Order: sequence, then C-alpha cells, then structure tokens
Amino acid sequence: MSSAQKFRTYFGYGRQFLTNSLLSYSTIREAKIHSKRVSLVFRLFQIGIISYIIGWSIIYEKGYQLFDQPRSTVTTKVKGLGYTFTDKGERELRLMNQKFRFKTPFKDDFRIFDTADYIIPPVDYNSIFLMTNFVETRQTQSQCDENYKDVDCECQNDTDCSKIVLTNSWNGIPTGNCITSSTNESIKVCEIESWCPVEREIKNNEKNLIQNIENFTIFIKNDVTFERFDRKLRNILPNTTNQVISKCIYHPINDPYCPIFLVKDVLNEAEPNEQERKLMMMKGGVILVSINWKCNFDKSRLCFPTFKFSRFDLQFNKASAASGFNFRFAKYLEVNETMYRMLIKAYGLRFVIDVSGEGGKFNFVPFLINLGAGLGLLSVASIVADFVLLNFTSRKKFYRELKELNSNLDEDSLTSNIRSKSFTDLKTEN
Repeated sequence: MSSAQKFRTYFGYGRQFLTNSLLSYSTIREAKIHSKRVSLVFRLFQIGIISYIIGWSIIYEKGYQLFDQPRSTVTTKVKGLGYTFTDKGERELRLMNQKFRFKTPFKDDFRIFDTADYIIPPVDYNSIFLMTNFVETRQTQSQCDENYKDVDCECQNDTDCSKIVLTNSWNGIPTGNCITSSTNESIKVCEIESWCPVEREIKNNEKNLIQNIENFTIFIKNDVTFERFDRKLRNILPNTTNQVISKCIYHPINDPYCPIFLVKDVLNEAEPNEQERKLMMMKGGVILVSINWKCNFDKSRLCFPTFKFSRFDLQFNKASAASGFNFRFAKYLEVNETMYRMLIKAYGLRFVIDVSGEGGKFNFVPFLINLGAGLGLLSVASIVADFVLLNFTSRKKFYRELKELNSNLDEDSLTSNIRSKSFTDLKTEN
C-alpha cells in the first residue's frame, strides 16, 4: 500500500470518527413500555427519591432554612471554701448548720483557701484552672545542693563538678564544689547557684490536697449572637434574678436553665471512674465543657443551649508518662533587702469551654436550591428503569433497537425501520 493510500485510509477513519462521534447529536425518543416489572422498579425509585427529598433533605436537614454560626463570649466565676490540714491539725471536720466547724485543740491546724487562692489566673479565655493540690518551696537566691533524683549530679570531689555539662534539667549553675546532699547524707552532689533550696518532687502528695473541692460551684454565663438574624441570646432565662441564681444548681432534667454547676456533678459526668477522679484531684486533669446552641428561629425567638462534660486528657491508667495537669508560678517578697519567693507547683482541674452550634431561619434561596437538587435526582429512576429494560427483560434486544435509530440511513429505510418497530408491536410484558 502506497503512502497516499495509507493517508486516504487514515483520513477516512478520522472523518468517520468526527462524523459519528464529535459531529453527531443524540436526542431523546419517548416510548411507552407496558411492563409491570420495569414500571414497578421505576415507581419504587421515584417514591424513594421523593421521600429522601422531603423527609431527609427538606425536613430533617432543614433544607428550607438559612443558617448562621454563633459568635460567643464566656464569663465564669468559682465559689467555695477549701482548706488543707497542717502537721498539727486533727483531720476531723464537722458540718453544722451549713458551716464548717473543726474539732481540734490547736488554733493553727488548718489553712483556708478562697477564690483568690485557687483560681489561677483570675481571668482566662474560655477556660478555668481550679487548683486542687500543690507543692510549696520557700526560696532565696544562694548556694545549695542539686536534686540528685532529677539530675545526674552525684560526685566524689570538686573535680567531678568542674567537668559537668550543664543541661536544661539543672535547677541552677554549678559552682564547682562537691557537697553533701541535704536529703541524704550518704550521697555527695554538686553545689549550684540558684533559688534555694531546690524543689523536691513528692510522689502521691496528699498533704496539700485541698479539701471540699467537689462542693465548689462554677458559674458559667455564655452570651452568643447570631448576626445574620439579629439575635442576641444567653444561657440565663430573661426574668431570672440574682436571688434565684444564687440558690439553684444545674440539673439536666430538673433545672436545665440554671447557670450554676456543682464541681462534683461535672466530675461524675466527665469521669465515671472513682479512682480516676481521685487521681485527677491529686495530679490534675483537663475537662471539656461543651456548650451547644441548636436554634430554630422559625419556632421561637428564644433558644437555650445544652451542656456536656467529658474528660479531655488521657486517663492515668492509659498514660505511661506526662499525665495530669500542672504548672509552676511564684510569689515574691523582699525582706531586709533580701528577695524571697514562694515557688508553687500547682496541680488542678482545667475546664476548657467550647461553644458551638448553629441557628436557622426560613429562606427561599436554600429552599429552592435543595428542592431543585433533589428533583434532579428523579432522573436516576429513569436511568435505573432503562437499565432493567435493556438488560433484564425477555425482549431486551427489541427495546434496544427501538430506543436507538441511526439518522444516516436514507429516508425510505428510516421510515421502514420506524414502521417495523411500531408501537403496536409493544405487547405487555410481565
């Protein structure tokens, strides 16, 4: 075959492809098929799609509403009287007439903690830290022995300390002297220049565990605004007075609109395990307070949120290290030109408040969009019915020829084909 013949052959293939594919148009030919099986499939799919449009998309998902997310601010206050026992105090506490009464022969047997003592910092963004346990170390800047339990600082002589490589784990700068440990006279450690004495880690520390924490109350005021609908709401009933608030305690069923929450109730919901709750009081933990606003402004201008409390950090029996929640801070005092500080390692409960939700109101635009998108799905019923008709019926070949006619035939052949596939030939098929 010559090159010219090959060119004409390939050119003919290309022309045929353009004519049959790119330069052709398919239009819909309607035929009425009397088939109970196909009709049943078609109607069932139509009913299912219409049910989805009305039941799910429009009613359940509120496809007729325009939605807006709330912008929020949270105000919190904690009230309660806590206490710790001193070394001399007897651990017997009586509650008479809703007031604390201690049975002890000593005057200085306990230490009282109020809001200013255990809320650190006083104001925080959408969170509260409630100190439940602590370790105090009174310090001044001087020379002292390093803590050999936390740092590799043991030595035999001054030469060992002069070769020390300083790391971030050290509590101070080594002086080069090797001295006897203040906590274990059989061990020598390197001396440091620092705030002295250094903090000593205490395992299972219960001495400074603040009592009565579970009876503290937390006031949560949540103000939200839905700017798109010009709605400003909060989680307090409009006519509620301060006297009513001061006497109520939140309960999800009996008093769901009270903004006062008992720490004990919050802990019980967030952590059902009693042993874990005790460890949280001792070593700290994180609790997530979820406030969810689901507002339908077609029904009412008022709306109230739901509250949910959950444990946010990993449980102690699942965490191998770095469990709980704690941090350090210091209080400074100068006496006779000497600077002192009280280093406090605070353990406690951190309540993280998360506000979410949405508000909805009827609007024609989303309604028409969802309705149009749903009605477009009705074409699926025809596609499925055609698939069944052309593949699972006894006359599928005849139906396929009926649906597809080629206009490239001459007029007489086309007319003959149409007459041969007359609608009178379409007999009822079960």
